[in-house]
Amino acid sequence: MSESEDRFIATVAARRMVRTSIRSIIVREDQVLLQRPSDSAPGHHYAFIGGEYELGDTFDSRLRKEIEEETNARLVDWQYLFVVENRFIHAGHRVHGLEHYLWATIDRADVTSREDHLVQEWLPWSDLAIADVRPHAVRDVLAAGRHHEVRHLLVNGWGEQT
Repeated sequence: MSESEDRFIATVAARRMVRTSIRSIIVREDQVLLQRPSDSAPGHHYAFIGGEYELGDTFDSRLRKEIEEETNARLVDWQYLFVVENRFIHAGHRVHGLEHYLWATIDRADVTSREDHLVQEWLPWSDLAIADVRPHAVRDVLAAGRHHEVRHLLVNGWGEQT
C-alpha cells in the first residue's frame, strides 16, 4: 500500500469502531471505474469510489457527495447490490468495515479527479478478474457475473471462526 493509505488505515483502526461506508460500482461500455492513490503506480491496487457515512447521510446523499467530491462526474442513478463485512489486518492493525455496494450510473465518461491524492481509471471489465481490486471478494463476485445474486459477503481476514 502507499504511505497515505498506511496512515489512513492506522487512523481508522485506532478508532476501534466498525467503519460503515458506501461504494459505487460504475460500469460504462464494458469498463469499470476504479480509483487508486496518486502516490501508487498505475495497475497497483484499486478501490471502488465511495466513502464513510456521516451523520444524517442516506445511500443517495453519501454516494452523490463522494462522486462529486472525488470526481468531476455527477450521479445519475443507482441500485443497491449487496453488503460486505470486511475484516482485515494491515501492518498489525485490525480493521472492520461494513461496506454497502451500489451499481451506479454517472453523467460522463471523461472522469478526472478533484482530489490530488486520488486517480480514477477505467479498467476493462475483461481485466477485472486479474486486477488487484480490493476487496478481492467483491472483484471475484463481479468478474464471475454474480453481483445480482449476492446479498451479503463476509471477508474474514482476521482468521477467526465466525
